[in-house]
Amino acid sequence: MTTRIEYYLQLCTELHTHCAVVLPQHPAHSEESNAELLAMLAQLKEEFATNEAYVALGQRIITHIIGHYPDITPQVHRDLLWFFGGDCMHYLGDDEMERYQKVEEQYYEQCNSKPDTCYRNLRAQVFGMH
Repeated sequence: MTTRIEYYLQLCTELHTHCAVVLPQHPAHSEESNAELLAMLAQLKEEFATNEAYVALGQRIITHIIGHYPDITPQVHRDLLWFFGGDCMHYLGDDEMERYQKVEEQYYEQCNSKPDTCYRNLRAQVFGMH
């Protein structure tokens, strides 16, 4: 079973891992800029779901990657755009937002009657992956 928060934390961890590999040799930005992005990603993992500021930090990281690291942007899972919301939502289509909304509604409905609902599986069902 994967809770909603565990699912999104895993996606953030995967993004951080990818950036930790590619940013040290990234030619388009300074070492300082790359180190700052890695530091923000590490901070996001530390503060994830424990401090309300993590949402704003996540939005800042995602929009920064999209605006300044177009080669890394494909590694940003689209689910993170939904999760962090705010300006990140501008990069989602209406049909995607409807599906994400459906996942959220079904997840919270099912959690009331079945606390061990797996977010990952529910998302896969709604997105037609199962």
